Amino acid sequence: MYLLSQIYYDTIEMDEKQQLMRYYDQLKQSILENDHYIEALMAMAQSIFSVNLTQNQIDGIYDNYMCADKKPNLPCDYNAYFKQLKANVLEGCLGSFSVVESSQSLLNRYRAGDKHVTVEYQIQIPHQGVIWIQEMILMSEDVIYDIDIQKERNIVRAIILFRNTSAFHEKEDREKKKLQLAYQKVDLESKAKTDFMNRMSHDIRTPINGILGMMQIIRKNWGDMDKLDDSLNKMEVLTKHLNELVEDVLNMSKLESDHMEIVNEPFDLNYMVEELNSLIDTEVSLQNITYHKHMENVVHTHLIGDALQLRRILVNLLTNAIKYNKPNGTIDTYVREISSDDSKVTFEFEIKDTGIGMSEDYIENHLFTPFSQAKQDARTRYEGTGLGMSIVKGLVDKLGGSIEVKSEVGVGTQIKVILAYQLDTSNTAKQDTSKLDLKDKRILLVEDNEINMEVAEFYLNAVQANVDKAWNGLEAVEKVKEQPNKYSLILMDIMMPKMNGDEAAKCIRKINPSIPIVAMSAQSEYSIDQTIMNDSISKPIDEQKLNHILSKYVS
Repeated sequence: MYLLSQIYYDTIEMDEKQQLMRYYDQLKQSILENDHYIEALMAMAQSIFSVNLTQNQIDGIYDNYMCADKKPNLPCDYNAYFKQLKANVLEGCLGSFSVVESSQSLLNRYRAGDKHVTVEYQIQIPHQGVIWIQEMILMSEDVIYDIDIQKERNIVRAIILFRNTSAFHEKEDREKKKLQLAYQKVDLESKAKTDFMNRMSHDIRTPINGILGMMQIIRKNWGDMDKLDDSLNKMEVLTKHLNELVEDVLNMSKLESDHMEIVNEPFDLNYMVEELNSLIDTEVSLQNITYHKHMENVVHTHLIGDALQLRRILVNLLTNAIKYNKPNGTIDTYVREISSDDSKVTFEFEIKDTGIGMSEDYIENHLFTPFSQAKQDARTRYEGTGLGMSIVKGLVDKLGGSIEVKSEVGVGTQIKVILAYQLDTSNTAKQDTSKLDLKDKRILLVEDNEINMEVAEFYLNAVQANVDKAWNGLEAVEKVKEQPNKYSLILMDIMMPKMNGDEAAKCIRKINPSIPIVAMSAQSEYSIDQTIMNDSISKPIDEQKLNHILSKYVS
């Protein structure tokens, strides 16, 4: 079928994503609470169908590459369209294809509780060979007023995202051949990764299903503000959990591939500890856990090192201490300065809890193994990837430190981490970003996504900054050309139409080399070109991190 052939060899363009975002916003008014997940789906889909399953109709096809004469007149019959596609499906994949070949089949899955269905199959493309197709179907139910019968009735709608996964399967086949040649050496690692994929499938779907469920509750309780507030709060928690899962996987991947970069920058230990305690105070209060903080013999607090990695270590340890604690339990944290000289200082960070504890065998043989948890039922009671302690061990090793673990089942756990840092003799105090006032500063915000633009602008308005907006790199360059010395800072998205962020930054550097330019990117492997970018901040934008950037380059 030619109408599906070209779409699987190109990437979807931005105007196409915007069409789908508008459609989806109409379908689910509360989707803003989950925009990062939906945005990720848009980025990986090559073709998107909007479908009315109840009426067996395809309402819309979002694809710029489909030839006009091959595109069906819309709305069109869903079953007829997929019957035509079925003729090209390989025989061995007809079982998988049967899940999506009729609207009634999808309706049956929806009635059985499946709101998110994913299938893969192979099809024969004329003149191009066999390819793998992945279909991801998101379904939801609406109430409409039917003029013909003059009363309300329910209809089930779906968004279907098509993706060519041939490259993934080709890579998978190559990896299988390599694994067969060295099976004995990698057997345990292979099993661990298979286990990880199964766990991640469960862990990712759990918050996604929760978010979709909360959206339905919101839709059906639109006038109940208490119910709306409760649902939105739960959606925020689920979204944060989803983001934490992704961060764990990315951090572990970087450590295993030796791509984790360690930086040496000035930081204030007191400020970092206070920031960490503020985060943990909120968590422990929700769990009815008593949290004690201790600073012992801490004389030197202005240090040089990687504060972000230290924070990751302590957050992982404290998160575990909360997660595996007992009702009304306690957590004690200690920061001790144990030695120092004219250039270096060594600290011991200790975390003690009254949790479920671990056996000596588990500590020695499994604690730092990726994807492991101490109890067989831990995945039911304690959510997570099982990567936390592997990340901690990898970071401690990377920083040249040591870690010691003592634990007793049913009593609790004690973990000590020892790390050394260079002393910062410049006496540069940490600026209080909570008092930022940028009313005399003008910032150029370059972002092609409306929601991301709105969020970043909200944070900038909170510190009184004057904001000019550009929706792509070319527009940003034109604004700087008009007034080269107008802006105190440029916040530059990387992936944009017409001209991307790196290209725009190069052009701006030729106009005014002194303007600070900070990259904004959702790409986990993005690293800045220091000849054109001063710094970077990851998406989703965190207000505290953004204020730190503003404090560093503008205030």
